[in-house]
Amino acid sequence: MALLRTLMRKKLALVFLLLKATNASPFRARSLNAKHNNGGLDEESPEFWFHVIVSISLVLIGGVFAGLTLGLMGLDELHLQVLAKSSDNLVERKNAQIVLKLLQKGRHWVLVVLLLGNVIVNESLPIFLDNALGGGFAAVVISTVSIVVFGIIPQAISVRYGLFVGAACAPLVLSMMYLFAPIAYPIAKLLDYILGCDHHHTYKKAELKSFLQFHRTGDEPLRDDEIAILNGVLELSTKSLEMIMTPLNDVMILSADAILNHAAVAAILQSGYSRFPVHESGNPASFIGLLLVKKLLTYDPAQSLPVSSFPLSILPEAHPSINCFQALDYFQTGRAHLLLVSRTPGTTGGAMGVLTLEDIIEEIISEEIVDETDRFQDNKTKCIARRGTTATIMRGIVERRRSPILGSPDSIANETTSLLTAFSRTPSFATLPNYSSI
Repeated sequence: MALLRTLMRKKLALVFLLLKATNASPFRARSLNAKHNNGGLDEESPEFWFHVIVSISLVLIGGVFAGLTLGLMGLDELHLQVLAKSSDNLVERKNAQIVLKLLQKGRHWVLVVLLLGNVIVNESLPIFLDNALGGGFAAVVISTVSIVVFGIIPQAISVRYGLFVGAACAPLVLSMMYLFAPIAYPIAKLLDYILGCDHHHTYKKAELKSFLQFHRTGDEPLRDDEIAILNGVLELSTKSLEMIMTPLNDVMILSADAILNHAAVAAILQSGYSRFPVHESGNPASFIGLLLVKKLLTYDPAQSLPVSSFPLSILPEAHPSINCFQALDYFQTGRAHLLLVSRTPGTTGGAMGVLTLEDIIEEIISEEIVDETDRFQDNKTKCIARRGTTATIMRGIVERRRSPILGSPDSIANETTSLLTAFSRTPSFATLPNYSSI
């Protein structure tokens, strides 16, 4: 016990000597002679103002990093590609190209660099404030309030003008990406491996249809007709031929042995159709081709020739499950503008209806097309064709009829119209011999 007390006395004496030496050191002398502001540096010293200026700079830089993180990461790459290629504003197009080039280097790489810079700034700020003001608690409170207050403005600007701010700060971000590459690049690659590489977001068709509804207002609002046409195009691939075809019960067809006399030709012209499916004589389920009305332009009905005497166009057959886009692609080849919808294409007995190019166009524009010779607006409902106009439709369009001059094209047209009117007084199309309406 005596030995322990002796050692304790020696240790206390050694600590006393060290404290005395510390109080007598030059550093202690300088610290005693310096004036303090609440434990911090002297307000008149250059070191104090150096720490203050650095602290203010860190607050502003932290706000810029936070704003860039919010602004750049909030930009949609698909939207940037659209702006970079088709924007009418040259400045906006150039900014989109700059930001797009930066993000294509790796969105995770950009994100890691911005977050790393923001963390460095936020961790450095309390240190400089502590040296300038003194007191750890005060430095933490002031740094937190400064980041919150002065960081809101850059973030608000970046949200509103993210493209402009991102393009202006792109060189700074790019230089930091290469500066912090040893740390940021491996982390970004790890994120790519775990979360997957970032690909631009694309919209589904249902989302696009909803997206179009929000463009009824704005700088270049879409008209209701434009939205209807766009929706019709988006729905075209989801509609099968069976959904929009005209059933055979509403189709006017000809038999191969039907005699085209004056009454038959008049009935064909009165029907308003330009193409007529032709079936074998005595077998309405076996179709052999199409009769085009324009083949009758030079035909004299007095000859009373059968339908089989005329060259028939091909009548392609398609399964009802085929979508409308495939039918439209076929119509664009020019081989035929009418399809026979059949459950057994190529064989007899499966015919269900017909589909024309006009049917496809009506689905695209989401309206019924009525031409000059149509008797019904819709074959299914048998609604009488309406040809009304509005002031908006007729804006810039003038309809005028001239008095016919003898021998002029107008007089010839009127004579033809009179002839067709005379023909139309014959029995109706459906009651003609050798003609069937199935």
